[in-house]
Amino acid sequence: ILTLDAAAPPVPETLSDQGYVLRPVRIGGRSMFQIAGGSPQATMWGVYDLIERWGVRYELHGDLFPDAPGRMALPKRPITRDPDLKVRGFRLYNNFCNNPCAWPTEDYRIAIDQLAKMRMNAILMTSRPYDPFANVTFRGARKTLAQTNFGWRVPIRPDHPGYERFVQSGDAQRGTFVSPVLDGHPTVDEACAAGQKYWRRICRFAHARGIKFIISMYMDFDPAIRDRLRQLTKPRHKTPRGKVHRIRFGIWREGADVETARCMSVSNPVYLDLLAALIQAHIDAAPEADVFLVHPSEFRASAVDCDRAWKRLDRKYGLSRIATLEQVVAEARRAPEDNADRSEHVVRCDIVTLHAMDILFNERGFDMSRARRGAVVSLSNMSPELHRFLPSILEHGSLYLASMGYMPTYVAKRMDTVRLKDPESVRISIITSLDDDNIGLIPQLTGPALRRIVEAARSAGAAGFVTRQWMHSNLLPTLHYISHAAWQRGWTTRKAYRHLFGDLCGPRAAADIEKAFAVIERVTEDLHANMICMSFPVPTMMTAVWNHPSPLPKNFTPRRLAVIARAFGRAADDLQRAARVSRPAGRGYVASLAEHARFAEQYIDAFVQMVRAHGAVERAGKARAANQFEVYDEAIETGACHMEQCVALTRQSCETFAAGIRDRNDLGALAMLNHYGLDMMTSVATLTRNKADIFHFLEQ
Repeated sequence: ILTLDAAAPPVPETLSDQGYVLRPVRIGGRSMFQIAGGSPQATMWGVYDLIERWGVRYELHGDLFPDAPGRMALPKRPITRDPDLKVRGFRLYNNFCNNPCAWPTEDYRIAIDQLAKMRMNAILMTSRPYDPFANVTFRGARKTLAQTNFGWRVPIRPDHPGYERFVQSGDAQRGTFVSPVLDGHPTVDEACAAGQKYWRRICRFAHARGIKFIISMYMDFDPAIRDRLRQLTKPRHKTPRGKVHRIRFGIWREGADVETARCMSVSNPVYLDLLAALIQAHIDAAPEADVFLVHPSEFRASAVDCDRAWKRLDRKYGLSRIATLEQVVAEARRAPEDNADRSEHVVRCDIVTLHAMDILFNERGFDMSRARRGAVVSLSNMSPELHRFLPSILEHGSLYLASMGYMPTYVAKRMDTVRLKDPESVRISIITSLDDDNIGLIPQLTGPALRRIVEAARSAGAAGFVTRQWMHSNLLPTLHYISHAAWQRGWTTRKAYRHLFGDLCGPRAAADIEKAFAVIERVTEDLHANMICMSFPVPTMMTAVWNHPSPLPKNFTPRRLAVIARAFGRAADDLQRAARVSRPAGRGYVASLAEHARFAEQYIDAFVQMVRAHGAVERAGKARAANQFEVYDEAIETGACHMEQCVALTRQSCETFAAGIRDRNDLGALAMLNHYGLDMMTSVATLTRNKADIFHFLEQ
């Protein structure tokens, strides 16, 4: 086996820098085999392709080897591969404990090595204002927040299920589930220094494998920076008061307050200077990064300046010849993922952002001298209704990352918005969800929707995709599909599943694995289409429904939830049967998936008991208000019993999840299940039982 040397046949001119060929050759009368690529990275991909043909499969934290590889045969005919989708990115750092924000740097090296084997070529790191990376300063104001995961610190206790796992990982000694590298620093400057060292080391890991390092920075600011923006903005540069959308997660309050939003105007030079400072701080934090993407915050600021921004852009670029502002707004309201008002607010805010970036990049000419040679700054995550205008505003060939919605079922419906007259005018890559945090910790397989996205992206001439996910262990079947579908037409999820598990598990297990995956795919489509959020990994994971006034949404009726639980139960049964007859090579992975499917069944059953308790406790409250003693007595006792069942099932589900842990993301998920689930429900059950055990009435 050889790669390129002076005597070897040359690389075919038809190959791009990402293409490679596997082929038998004769050199000096000897039969040899050549792996030739259009670049060193492509040659590496060819090597890993050949190894995969020998039965090895790649997961994110290691390899799955066949029991008996047998004869490691070389292909007898040339095999050429050149991908249709040139950008194949995988998001790593983001928030929540079941994400790499709690990883040591060594875990990144392992994951990056595995992504290279899967022929991925970019990683994306999300940077929010509270993260310990970009140390933003602005005219005397300094960053005050520098913590991971919204500042949430999930406790670990000896009575928690799976505690021994946290002892082995070292998290039990720390007492909370956090990053051993990024957390615990006494000052913001020290935290950011550690974060920048962390970023730069990960960047070196990526570049060693030919993988691009992309930073996606939020257009939002630390509280002290916001204060300074308000102080420096002249009254004449402020917009009128308007609606703002805000949310609080831990230490972070996302979305500008009304007065700050008034300062975020396209006519305010201070705001434009602040945006430049934000970008520069990220370049200084990771000067070796390849791409810096400016990303509007999830909950946008004020849209009051929209009309003025539109008029200026229209006058400069003739946008109304493509579509009017009224048409854009009507389209946003007609096809929302969440609700029409939020969709309109977002598109109006994004028009303001688009104009601000136009001034910054096209008029001021942002200085890239402190970034690595060839690095670029670009825009991302605009409303899909604005994609048609990007070729008029962005430099020809600009990289752009399109985020069209949370759920891949919705994104698939909006893929028409990435079809440009000239696909090369803006190189659009689509953010594709392999699993969604709103749905949460229960297993998700998004393959059918991703297939529609991949085919539409190929048809539109899109540049590629960047994945969006939190959990890693459960998404390998979907990742296996999308990483292969980018290179070859005709891949289906069924083909990908057979390719992944067929030889590892053997034919006796294949049918049950396919049945289980088909069930989980259908359940995932249902959860996504109806936004059934039961295990969103936040402190109110279960108590959000407990505190919800009646009537609960129709998606949370006991009958509706029980149907979903039984579906996961059937998938778990199928996977357990498959694991029993599987070859040893694939048995461990399938058994882990079975545990997570069983966890989902038990967790949802616990959720059902909590919903029933919620109804009973509300009936008790009404009875007490009406002085109906016997009704109250029966209802509060019923609520207490349901909550006790809820606690028992929640504990059982945590124990089951612990049995299926494969990586650090799973470990973080268990920490949240223990605290946000088991601890919370135990407290609610105790309070409910106390109410049932002692009460009094004054009858009149």
